Amino acid sequence: MSGFTMRLAASLMLMTGLVAASALAQNAQPQRVRGQLVSVDGNHLTLKGPDGKNFDLLLAPDATVTAVKKASLDDIKPGRFVGSAAEPNGDGSWKALEVHIFPPGSRQGEGHRPWAPQAGATMTNADVTASAVQAGNGQLVLRTGNQDYKLVVPPGTPIVFQEPGTRALLVPGNYVGAAAAVPEKGVLTAKAVTAGPIPWPIK
Repeated sequence: MSGFTMRLAASLMLMTGLVAASALAQNAQPQRVRGQLVSVDGNHLTLKGPDGKNFDLLLAPDATVTAVKKASLDDIKPGRFVGSAAEPNGDGSWKALEVHIFPPGSRQGEGHRPWAPQAGATMTNADVTASAVQAGNGQLVLRTGNQDYKLVVPPGTPIVFQEPGTRALLVPGNYVGAAAAVPEKGVLTAKAVTAGPIPWPIK
């Protein structure tokens, strides 16, 4: 094989590798991550995950921050848009594991789908059509996709409110969550995060 042919073959192999790496980066599936902030260095965050292990999260330069604050059932009124991780009760209803109240106008992640962190659980982001408290338990009815989902919210269920925040919330000790993607270098990146002093209730 001549020197030119060898160089041509090497170039083709390199180009093929670059194309494959680019395709993998473009096809990287978003991942949901959450953890307690350990350190901050510019756009580089180090978080301790629910498993106790540290991992890195890189923020886009224009990444937005949403504040997470403690709320209660009294803050949930018909017409609000909320999200709830829940597990089946066995009677057709769902037991809420956590409830997030989204800012007015937000329809983030609307729909009803499986919730991967816990087997059999679901995530429902939908409009509240009814809200009440019966026998100490909160009762919420969420509607999405022309279907109603009845949620029982036991006392002590974490309920939080989300509102626009700033990077001032990104301090060690606070809790951060993000929908992130894995780039070709294997570092998670995020264009938006939620942050606040309230621990994520679900491990």
